[in-house]
Amino acid sequence: MTFTLYNGLTVLLTVVLAAVSLALLLERSAPGRPGARIVSRTVGRFAGPGAFRRWTWVHVAAVVAAGYALVVGFDLATGLYACHPGTGTADLLAMVDSGRAFWAGGNPFTVTDCGASVAIPYGLAAVLLDAAGSLGGAAGVAAVWGIVALALVPLVWLLAEDDRRYLTLVAAVSPIYFPLVSSQIDGASNAIVPVAVLLAVLLARRPGAFGPIVGGFLSTARFPSMFAVLASSGARPRRFLLAGIAVVTFVTVTGLTYARWGAAFVDVVFLSQVSRHSFSLNAFGILLNAHALPGGMALPVAQAVLTLGIVVAAFLTVRSPLRSAAIALTGVALLTQFLSFSILLWLLPVVLVGHRERWWLWGIALVGAMNYDLALNVVGSGWGIYWPTDLLDAVLTALLVGLFVDLWRGARRERSALAGIGPARPPATSPS
Repeated sequence: MTFTLYNGLTVLLTVVLAAVSLALLLERSAPGRPGARIVSRTVGRFAGPGAFRRWTWVHVAAVVAAGYALVVGFDLATGLYACHPGTGTADLLAMVDSGRAFWAGGNPFTVTDCGASVAIPYGLAAVLLDAAGSLGGAAGVAAVWGIVALALVPLVWLLAEDDRRYLTLVAAVSPIYFPLVSSQIDGASNAIVPVAVLLAVLLARRPGAFGPIVGGFLSTARFPSMFAVLASSGARPRRFLLAGIAVVTFVTVTGLTYARWGAAFVDVVFLSQVSRHSFSLNAFGILLNAHALPGGMALPVAQAVLTLGIVVAAFLTVRSPLRSAAIALTGVALLTQFLSFSILLWLLPVVLVGHRERWWLWGIALVGAMNYDLALNVVGSGWGIYWPTDLLDAVLTALLVGLFVDLWRGARRERSALAGIGPARPPATSPS
């Protein structure tokens, strides 16, 4: 792939948002220090004193929605998602075809797009959203997934316990949020994972089983989100019951899907994903570029065992549902041999966990964006030079390990505080 004006605009937007994110993090990182004072004065000069306090999630969502409509509308108007000779299939058109196949009683998991057979590796919840959107064609599918991506804004607002205006802004300007969901439909559709996790955590605060039911159902869209839903239920009263309800919901919906579409559904949605060897932004990407990734079932089995071990450990020992969910999602990012840029969006709930964790997420977002947009897709795939993407794969893996370790350290401090052994880590932000 060659470097185009569209790539350049995406990179520029990512850099600008990374700078804004950095300013937000610096302002709250060390109140009173020179760096924080400089940032605070700069923000006050351009935005006025107390600017953040005038924003609600409605304002943030309106800006994100307008930007999404502008970018996607431009893409549709200029034919970015149309079929062109030599460019292969278009994800958005494949989703439209999947939705139409569902209404026609066909197989929505394997469709023909741009003259080629395309696998749709997403479960029933995603297919139903594609079906709803397909009634409006490509614009309808883009709108449906845009609403899913936009739902992250009010969910962060509702789940933030302190300084919700600040945390909502941090999430909205993250380089793995708006540039990702607006520039590619795969990014918007992958927003279903953090939405499923955050919605399950939010609904679990209310009496009843609605939270795990919703989490289990939405997890059929991207099955790894089930790991985070299960891990988060461990921090609730009646945790084994809630986890069981989520599992039963997921298994029931999956079983009904299998009964209707058979083994073709399992092959596309599950088996093809756990053995996918196209590219990866973590350490597995280095092995893939060197054609050294081992084949066979040994690697998927080891990944499954380690992932389940992380989920069980978080379920049994972590007392914060958001932290336990973040641990599970970070574990998936470390262990998968297919860490795409879109999958990094799954880590957005980390924004709600803690200030140190938000610093790790900022680094992960920036390095992942530069790796995907430049090192992998331009320098690697376009120019045939892969050492820059290998280097960034190693850096991103190190950042993920740092986040993973800090998440566990925070969980240990929380347990100590609950047991009265020692003080909890003081909050890095002030109440809004």
